[in-house]
Amino acid sequence: MNDATVLDLTSNVVDICIDLRKKYKIKLPDAIIAATAIAYDLVIITRNLSDFKIVTEVKTINVHTY
Repeated sequence: MNDATVLDLTSNVVDICIDLRKKYKIKLPDAIIAATAIAYDLVIITRNLSDFKIVTEVKTINVHTY
C-alpha cells in the first residue's frame, strides 16, 4: 500500500461529522467519510452511492463507472 495516504481525523473533520449527523441522521462511518471528503475537498469514489446521496455537500463517483 505504498500509494495510500492516511488523512488525519482533525477537529475540523469531527465538527463537520457532528453537523452531518445532526442534519442528515446518517451512520457514523458514513458521516466520517463524508466529513473527511468535505474537509480535504475530495470526491468519494464508492460502489454504494446510496449512503451519500442525501449529503449534498459531497461529490461522489460510482466506482463501476469511473
